[in-house]
Amino acid sequence: MSRVFVVFTIKKPIANRLLVPLMVLGVLSFAPPLVAAEAELTFSQAIERSLAQHPQIKAQAYRTQSAQAQVRQAEVRRGTEIQLEVEDVLGSGIYEGADSAQATLSLSWALEGKQVESRVDVAVGKQSVAAIEQDLLRYDVAARTAQAFLTALAYQERLALAKLASDNASSSLDELRRRSRAGRASRVDVLRAEVELERRKLDVEDLDHELLVARQHLAAQWGEANDVDFALLGELQTSQQLVSLEDLEKQLQESPRVTRFLSQARVNESEMAMAKADALSRWRFSAGVRRYEATDDFGVVAGVAIPLGNQRRNQARVSELEAEQALNEAMAISEESRLQARLFELYQALQHSRHQAGALREEMIPRLQQAVGAANEAYSLGRFSYLEWISVKQELLDARLALINTQLASHVNLTEIERLTGLAISAQTFSADSKEQK
Repeated sequence: MSRVFVVFTIKKPIANRLLVPLMVLGVLSFAPPLVAAEAELTFSQAIERSLAQHPQIKAQAYRTQSAQAQVRQAEVRRGTEIQLEVEDVLGSGIYEGADSAQATLSLSWALEGKQVESRVDVAVGKQSVAAIEQDLLRYDVAARTAQAFLTALAYQERLALAKLASDNASSSLDELRRRSRAGRASRVDVLRAEVELERRKLDVEDLDHELLVARQHLAAQWGEANDVDFALLGELQTSQQLVSLEDLEKQLQESPRVTRFLSQARVNESEMAMAKADALSRWRFSAGVRRYEATDDFGVVAGVAIPLGNQRRNQARVSELEAEQALNEAMAISEESRLQARLFELYQALQHSRHQAGALREEMIPRLQQAVGAANEAYSLGRFSYLEWISVKQELLDARLALINTQLASHVNLTEIERLTGLAISAQTFSADSKEQK
């Protein structure tokens, strides 16, 4: 079996960096396909498809483009105005007609250096917020895809286990029928074995349906819910070493769910600067030439316009933005506190499920396998009844099923931690061509 080599580190989230396709890849090791006739789908391929084709991500991309365009627009200054003014025409007396006309052609412009700078700062801040929200959406989509893949993979492993149980039940029935013909087993045991085989076949049929639905939910993540003709390539693993809870908590301030509020607070600060700059008097200058029709002369004209009024006329808007800034800073603190509580809860659940999986895999299942071997021998010698024999085999089956469930719970907790915090707690390197035979 090919395996993924995993190095567990903490990576800091960076805007527009695609950490999500890799953030939980280490939970799987890659195995030969279960169904040769079907296409193979790996964990990373499922994540990549979702990130490339999910409708919400496509919609968010347009918002990011809009934010980029707003930055370019904010850099544009107001255009220079050209003005033509004609006086003393179409009147009476000496002003009749256009003989005494005065025509003035002038250019005017405004000084708005601070205003432009403030507008750009606001637009850049909004662009940063849009980028963070895009990263958050990618984490959410990747986490949903990861959980859908892991759920389908768990059904696939349950189905394989159910088929194995059905094969074992069929073999047990054949053995009982031989014993019954030889007078070494009762008809009651044969009937019970027949019922057991039918029950196992029903389990296989139920899991076939469940797996089909799980595949459909997975394919819906990239908009192809009807295309479910694929086999999941992988098996659940829970043996990797985790980053400590303390290290995760130290990085929570850099989680996108926290930095989103801090970035919005910086936008509020830039908006306050823009409101204050807009409140300042914006001087306008003009210059041009004037023609006197009566004397056929020209003259230069120049002017300056200084707006009058209170420079604190935007104070209410500034106060509003100050309140919004304080709100976003408080929300950042609140979100960090919420993430710490939720992180602790998920981390404890993750450790518990991993401990359960380890106990099942390393302690309980090996002993039950030995018990089944001993039970087979005892039954063949007539020292075990059919019910005792089947009971031991059922315990092994239940333990294997419990292992699948605890491994799934472990990975669901892991992906939820990464979705909430935006931290890749299982970063790794992987090459599709590098394989190690088990």
